[in-house]
Amino acid sequence: MKRIISFVVTALLLSACAGEDEGGSPMPGTGGSAAPATCALGQQTCHCPDGTMTGLQLCDPNTGNLLPCSCSGFSMEEMMPDPASPAADAGNAMEVTRVCTELQGIAECDARSYASTEIPASVLFVVDRSGSMACNPPPVQTVEACNETPIAANPMMPSRWQITVEALKEALGGLQDTNAAAGLTFFSVDNACGVNSTPNVGVHPVEKPQLDAMSAALDGIGPRGGTPIVGSTVLAYAHLHQEAKAPGNRYVVLLTDGEESCGFAGKEEDTADLAAARKHLLEVEVQKALEANIRTFVIGAPGSEGARGLLSQLAAAGGTARSTDCVHGDPDSDVGDCHYDLTKSEDFAQVLRDALGDISGQALGCEFPTPNALSRSINVQYTASGDGAPAPTCLALDERPCNAGADGFQFAKRPDGSDDLSKVIICGAACDRIKNDPGASVDVILGCAPLMVE
Repeated sequence: MKRIISFVVTALLLSACAGEDEGGSPMPGTGGSAAPATCALGQQTCHCPDGTMTGLQLCDPNTGNLLPCSCSGFSMEEMMPDPASPAADAGNAMEVTRVCTELQGIAECDARSYASTEIPASVLFVVDRSGSMACNPPPVQTVEACNETPIAANPMMPSRWQITVEALKEALGGLQDTNAAAGLTFFSVDNACGVNSTPNVGVHPVEKPQLDAMSAALDGIGPRGGTPIVGSTVLAYAHLHQEAKAPGNRYVVLLTDGEESCGFAGKEEDTADLAAARKHLLEVEVQKALEANIRTFVIGAPGSEGARGLLSQLAAAGGTARSTDCVHGDPDSDVGDCHYDLTKSEDFAQVLRDALGDISGQALGCEFPTPNALSRSINVQYTASGDGAPAPTCLALDERPCNAGADGFQFAKRPDGSDDLSKVIICGAACDRIKNDPGASVDVILGCAPLMVE
């Protein structure tokens, strides 16, 4: 499903005194955003049809109303209101678009809409196919027994690898006909410590030929070799950024059942080298990736218990910590829960499907660009599909984390944690409603102070 978002740019009529009544007090129930009865004399800026606040507007001293917005590069026909519009006599200079009831109650939001595609997602799955993936997951085979003899204790039961292949196929199938592109790479590539910057299947839109290619790649390889987590992750970042120049939001999804065993030198016994490689990944490479808009999801399968510290820190540094209070900090320890730690479950198949489904949902997201990257005066509404032109529904600004109960919209975050005003994210049940309604439309509204979660 490829969703189109409409941008609604509101012109707040009489906004020179917005937020106060005639006595100078905030209007009741408006949060300080209501338009006054008259405008202030003089000149002020206003929104133009391209979504920028670059026009000029004068106050008519005879009527107390704002005159049409004057914008360079737009004709008077574009700027003048439609005489048949019920808002024409209000001095609005833009095409009228319906806004949700709550915004109608606080301001004269006459609007012009702008269409844009939802921000796409590019996902590279980086999958561990080391020798230990041949083992059965607990409770059929313990991690300790697998470490001693990395073969399936019960060949009649599925191995970690077989479960991983089936779960990945299901998750990849769920991306079909969305705005996602996906690719697939394995480690190792030489049955030892080898890694390659070119994925086994490149990152392309998830359509049937791509699904067939990824399915064939999964079926055509089995568990062997070491666990070069650092090298494979670093090269995945490089591929997405430098080689594929992947569009939209970019993600690496790392799935491993072990600890880093290769480092820089390819010697599992060189503990100092392994520690240096982990440090380089966390302090240099993942930071550079995040600055390049590449986030890192991490799944720890049974066998990765000793790497919890590394995997948790990698998820936290990669912008995908599962909660704000998750444990991370010592990459050389076995303590951490910021990643998808699947080591404690006795149903590996189910928790892996759940984890991949959750990650796919976050990667697809409900993320849209805004037409004005400088304004915090933003609201979001969606209109369900259906007969009879359903009324739009307002979404409130909810600044709780999306994975911690938020149900509304919020600004995207930059790597330093500050708000990125060029994008909004819709979270929780609101996002689910939009995803489940292919005909739904979403509008970003400029010019009104955001409605807040009560």
